[in-house]
Amino acid sequence: MKRILGIVMTLVLLLPLVNIHPVHAAPSKYTGGLLDGAAIKVSKQVGQPSGAGVLQMTDNNVTTYARVELNSLAWYTFSSPKEISSLILKSEDTKSSIQFYDNNNNLLYTYNSVVNDGVQTLPTSVKNVSTVVLKPSRADFVFEWNVFTKALTPPASTKINWIQGGDKIVTFDWNNTGAAYYTIKRATTSGGPFSTLASTISGTTYTDRTVTNGVTYYYVVSAWNEAGQSVDSPQAMIKPAATKYTGGLLDRATLNIGPSISNPITTTRVITDNNATTYTRVELNYLVWYKFSSPQEISSLILKSEATKSSINFYDSNNNLLYTYNSLINDGVQTLPQPVKNVASVVLKPSKVDLVSEWNVFTKASAPPAPTKISWIQGRDKLVTLDWDHTGAAHYTVKRATSSGGPYSILASNIAGTTYTDRSVTNGVTYYYVVAAGNEAGFSADSPFAAMKASVTKYTGGLLDGVVLDIGTSIPNPTKTTRVITDNNPATYIRVEANNWVWYKFNSPKEITSVILHSDVKKGSIEFYDKNFGHLYTFHSNPTLNDTVQTLPTPVKNVTTVVLKPAGADLVIEWNLFGKDQVQPPSKPTNLIATAGDSKVTLNWQLVNGASNYNIKRATKTGGPFTTISTVTGSTYRFVDTNAVNNTTYYYVVSASNQGGESGNSNEVSATPKQVVPPTPAPAGLIAEAGNSTVTLYWQLVNSAAQYHIKRASTSGGPYTTIATVTGSTYGFVDLGVINDTTYYYVVTASGLGGESSPSNEVFAIPQAVVSSAPNLGRFDAQIKTIK
Repeated sequence: MKRILGIVMTLVLLLPLVNIHPVHAAPSKYTGGLLDGAAIKVSKQVGQPSGAGVLQMTDNNVTTYARVELNSLAWYTFSSPKEISSLILKSEDTKSSIQFYDNNNNLLYTYNSVVNDGVQTLPTSVKNVSTVVLKPSRADFVFEWNVFTKALTPPASTKINWIQGGDKIVTFDWNNTGAAYYTIKRATTSGGPFSTLASTISGTTYTDRTVTNGVTYYYVVSAWNEAGQSVDSPQAMIKPAATKYTGGLLDRATLNIGPSISNPITTTRVITDNNATTYTRVELNYLVWYKFSSPQEISSLILKSEATKSSINFYDSNNNLLYTYNSLINDGVQTLPQPVKNVASVVLKPSKVDLVSEWNVFTKASAPPAPTKISWIQGRDKLVTLDWDHTGAAHYTVKRATSSGGPYSILASNIAGTTYTDRSVTNGVTYYYVVAAGNEAGFSADSPFAAMKASVTKYTGGLLDGVVLDIGTSIPNPTKTTRVITDNNPATYIRVEANNWVWYKFNSPKEITSVILHSDVKKGSIEFYDKNFGHLYTFHSNPTLNDTVQTLPTPVKNVTTVVLKPAGADLVIEWNLFGKDQVQPPSKPTNLIATAGDSKVTLNWQLVNGASNYNIKRATKTGGPFTTISTVTGSTYRFVDTNAVNNTTYYYVVSASNQGGESGNSNEVSATPKQVVPPTPAPAGLIAEAGNSTVTLYWQLVNSAAQYHIKRASTSGGPYTTIATVTGSTYGFVDLGVINDTTYYYVVTASGLGGESSPSNEVFAIPQAVVSSAPNLGRFDAQIKTIK
């Protein structure tokens, strides 16, 4: 009677912990382990009394469960030490951990469960286990739990969670289901048939470099352990392609997002996936950044986003700001004014809440810049001047034709600025102009054409030819600008509201002798001021002489600012002043420096006060004769000669010019461009797997590698001996020249046109005799295995 009463009391005590549904279940993935039918203790502490234990989490019945309270543990102590290689757990908690202890209660290993309700292989079998402990992260309902010396059922299937196609490359990731390894399969039709592309992959990412651009590929992944293979994952499809977003340092990179680079909140790969239809929302005052594994040199970038005023910051390894670039154009490759060296981190800083679709930075641009558009054009006496939008190109080429649609001939190339004056025109002939944007990857499509007919008229030949005028109610606070009334085109005009002024400030003092004003009201005044804005003279236009040149009673000297004050609201058509420049030619440029590159020479010089333009001149022998190869604006201090031939020595000088004339030549410099071969990068991701008298090595491929050198040592850090050299398409090697129970250290180097790289990360392995009945699942045989 006492025994029966004790059994009843035990059941009563267990009722808060378990939901009892007796059942006789068939063998399944939950059975065949060390906890089959075991009574699991549940308590606050291992070893603490907890009654007879619960059977619901080891009964092969997923409809029953045991409740484990917050801060409680579920545990079982074996009668003798065990070796455990895998486990299964089905519970409500997704962040449980399993701990393994020896018979002295020393912690041997902690495993954090990665999948619910699937067999998971431990990274390494745990030996001499006396107690296993399940530690949920919260109050939990545990349905089934078991641990295995040898897995009897395959792991759970996985799912491809990210895929990207680049230039002849596809990279994808999949979910970790606790498998021992994974097999990659590929097809060119949806649903297969699928062929095995790679096997025994221990990680959860794969890069396929055997693809053809423009072909759609379908991928599946299966999970393996010693019991066999899971079903294939759902297929993922991708079409690799070389686009303007690929070929950069951020290809497929995981970027950080947060309020500061020391405080990441989340990560993203959506804006580095070569898919402009996807985007990441970046909140106000948040940054997006990436830290390189080694310093980089960056010459260009691309950004596609909703914000039009984003900036990109470049930092060195000490977090010192090297350079800030303000993006000029959306969705086009932009060349930096100067390459930025020793970049350890790049930071994108949008000006507002932004949807960022794609971002990349380049050591060398892999796509041409975006096309430009001619924004303004003017024809005067034997002269046409045109401006175009800056698209972040390294340089521009101007082309001209005498018929709409061409054919176009190159008029000028390697223009660093965004304006050009054509002085080789004939009055009365209509010319058609286009501009192409260029960088080291090539040229954009031509801009839409702009037509212009040069002509000499009463409006031309003055000091305001083609200048940008300010408009506003007070100087120097313009509300807008215009060139419509200085364009030598009486068919265009601008409305100037009442009490508004139109003004222009010269770079140097002028002497004014006459004026012309063509307006609708036909009267107004023109005021002249000196450099201190002292009033010099007011001229009242004669309405009867509207649209004719009017001579001032006396020339006005030392004029720096001119102001047009219409008499009320007016439609102003043309305005110009005539006279002469009171300035001397500028000084010659100094400190000219030439830097040779690959098929190019970069020139830098100090700016000269008062210079309107700089003339770049080149010769093939010292002292000349020099030929002017380009003219750039007075605010430019850099020019890239991309028409240079490697292994040829060029000599350069630069002169400055303004309305007073041209300066003498600068100091002469020389440079010899040569092909530059970057150093071969070191292989990354080297791993070692020990076997029975074998060590298998895997590494990530290096694009420029022709060969890999496998090196081995008996002590960490070397000295290393090269034991094999394999081809550049090889990503693995099996070392058969090893002895069991001996520690070996390995590195791998790559070699190519850039020479031999530095060593990869060092790994070590201890081969051991192992008895396994696992079938041959496609692991490396005793040979080199290359990508097929």
